[in-house]
Amino acid sequence: MRRLVLARAYGSTIVGVAAVTAIIGALERRGHIANISMLYLIVVLAAATFGGRRVAIVASLGSFLAYNWFFVAPTHTLTVGDPEEWFALGLFLVTAAITSQLAAGMRDRAREAAERERETVHLYQERERLRERATEAEVLRRADDLKTALLGAVSHDLRTPLASIIASAASLRQPDVEWTAAERDGFLADIEQEAKRLARIVANLLDLSRISSGTLHPERGWYDLAALVDDVLGRLRPLLAARTVEVRIPDDLPPVPLDYVEIDQVLSNIVENAVRHTPKATHMWIEVTHDDDDVTVRVSDDGPGIPEDVRARLFEPFVRGGDRRLAARGAGLGLAVARALVVAHGGTIEAEPRGGGGTSVWFRLPLRTAVAVGS
Repeated sequence: MRRLVLARAYGSTIVGVAAVTAIIGALERRGHIANISMLYLIVVLAAATFGGRRVAIVASLGSFLAYNWFFVAPTHTLTVGDPEEWFALGLFLVTAAITSQLAAGMRDRAREAAERERETVHLYQERERLRERATEAEVLRRADDLKTALLGAVSHDLRTPLASIIASAASLRQPDVEWTAAERDGFLADIEQEAKRLARIVANLLDLSRISSGTLHPERGWYDLAALVDDVLGRLRPLLAARTVEVRIPDDLPPVPLDYVEIDQVLSNIVENAVRHTPKATHMWIEVTHDDDDVTVRVSDDGPGIPEDVRARLFEPFVRGGDRRLAARGAGLGLAVARALVVAHGGTIEAEPRGGGGTSVWFRLPLRTAVAVGS
């Protein structure tokens, strides 16, 4: 049965590629249309959605070969006369592959969500027989709220950077435009930036999954917190280019027992959240203080601040703070992940209004924590 379904999926993909090829041929006879090869992405997306990754890969390769054979000079051969066309064809293939992988991934997650939903319903029915209807109903309500929030956040926050990647790639592929080296670098920088944004969203989702499953265990070692701050600011320098950032770290700061990767992510998420919800000219401060028992890292800004009702729920998943008109929306996961990582270290994290306007988000880590030998 499965073989029959796959055979139909591959057959439909081949028919789809042929149909799009015929449409492009008809349109090309009326006049050249820039980036018309993007029509093949419809077939790629359909193949990924209904057939999965393998079918999508076949659709990507079939589209690549069909466009090369019928529309790239010299036609009806798999050779390319213009070297720039190789770059364009390669970029199309990469874009199709990324698109197919993302669409197939969303299909797999939807299928897993449906399976989990069926399991939840079955669990509810079993517990209902044990007269736990009220408790189970509340669990199902929260699960549904979480699923709705997750689907809403992920569908938007994956689609937005993907659209930017496709737009930049399409611009680079325009054969009738001679881009300068600086312009090409700009398009490639946009593709890289949006790809990193996708990676951050996926990383936060994976961390949220680890947190929910209870498998989050910091691997502590003794580290220089000043070096960690420098690493974070260096990595986020393009994001902070329009802002003034003042760093205050005492010279007598002792080594801190922490998981370097996790606390790096905590500070990165806090800084990125501040940037996302403040104007470009905002002044920011990163201050580290300590006493005999704890070390505190505070990130402050002189932006518009956060309403009190939002601030009370700021560290919950899918809650977005600040003025959303100032920057692109995030998935609302960064601060929730930051709180879980800090709590796993035995610390605390809070947000409060900054004196003089703006917001301060700080987290405190204990200095008197056992570190495993060899860490």
